[in-house]
Amino acid sequence: MNKFDAYITDYLYENKEVALEKIGTLKTTAAREPGDAQATSVTFIYDKKVATSDGLIHFISEKAVKNKYLITSDLESHFAQVREFINIGKSYEIPDIGFIKATKSGAYEFLPYSEINKPARTGMQQVKRKKSNNRSAIQLLTFLIVIAILAGLGWQAYQFFSKPQTGTTNAIPANIDTTAIIPVQDTVNHVNTDTTAVKQTTTYADSDVVNVKYIFETTASVLRAQTRTAQLKGFGNDAAYDSFINNNTKFYSLYILKPTRIADTLAVRDSIGKFLQKDIQLKIVQAKP
Repeated sequence: MNKFDAYITDYLYENKEVALEKIGTLKTTAAREPGDAQATSVTFIYDKKVATSDGLIHFISEKAVKNKYLITSDLESHFAQVREFINIGKSYEIPDIGFIKATKSGAYEFLPYSEINKPARTGMQQVKRKKSNNRSAIQLLTFLIVIAILAGLGWQAYQFFSKPQTGTTNAIPANIDTTAIIPVQDTVNHVNTDTTAVKQTTTYADSDVVNVKYIFETTASVLRAQTRTAQLKGFGNDAAYDSFINNNTKFYSLYILKPTRIADTLAVRDSIGKFLQKDIQLKIVQAKP
């Protein structure tokens, strides 16, 4: 369950109506009764042209203490993933409200908890099984992401502690990946020239300027990677993403590329982190000649 889904539930009960972008509008006349979802009366109007309620954006911005423009961008990405999820035959769950799923004709319909929990309703076990499978998939994906992050942190720690500590001013912050990939080039033109890349460790002075990837997010969704980088480029940032494989699953690292003095890397990292409200990883990709 995404953090936005709980906010949607809270907003609906407080304001009695909420519109979800290109999905539809939920309405209720009932007060919230915790633990008694069957007593909740909720109606749904399918509308592929509806825009997200402005009030919902302001509501989440205040609750999450986050810039409303970033909330708008994140909600657009969230609802795009929700529609993609529904269109492949899955059910989108809104906590304490019910499920939205696609019909055979391609329209969306709403199934409140009160209907799903009726013993006589056919397909109840199938809905519960889908819900369980969705949660299992999310848990597995979360586990893989955590493993990837821990592996990256472990590699950075190894790089730092394996270097001799000289005590000179050439040392750089420990959380910057200074492994540069330098191709071995043959000056003679052969048909089968071996250009296998080798890793070399480079030490920089505080005044050196390098290209740094400020990595702010890792995701398994290519749609999320494409939309988020496009939005940040629209704001004037040099945003991009690359990919890697972990346990036969493809992940995408989203980053902002910025030439930076070694002495300024931590200050720039903190500045980008405050802007995006994310934890930032640093990776040097190219040293200035």
